[in-house]
Amino acid sequence: MEKLIKAWFIITLITFVLFKLGETMTAPYTEAAGEGNPYVLVLIIGWPFVLLFIWITIRLARRTVESVHRLGRVGLFVGSVVMAGIGLYINAGQATSLRSGIRASENAAYASGWNQFTNIIYANQLTFFVLTVCCMAIGVALSFVSRKQTNEERLN
Repeated sequence: MEKLIKAWFIITLITFVLFKLGETMTAPYTEAAGEGNPYVLVLIIGWPFVLLFIWITIRLARRTVESVHRLGRVGLFVGSVVMAGIGLYINAGQATSLRSGIRASENAAYASGWNQFTNIIYANQLTFFVLTVCCMAIGVALSFVSRKQTNEERLN
């Protein structure tokens, strides 16, 4: 379990940096359109880390909460879903604001889709938070499913 926690910490840092780059590589919509979306290069390089983050977070959440009482797990699941919903609601509000600003600028054609001005909608700290909480909710939900323990887990 200790190795899993260390791996999760390292992968979490890498994944967070990938999401933070989405914010820093977003061009302000008040400027003229550039040569494209450089953040796509980050996504091409970083998608395996995001997938690894998802897998490790789900696995760690499942292993951590398996020893919690079933009623407590239900509370953790409901809390995770509520937090993810709040995060999505806030992010949707920010996305609407940004798209309104883009429509009012000279770059109105870029108000839809994912482009150099809208990276911040899809890759920001709030999106990272929602991804983390959703993975935890899945891990908690999977903790209700019984599984066979390996010898290594029985010894710990």
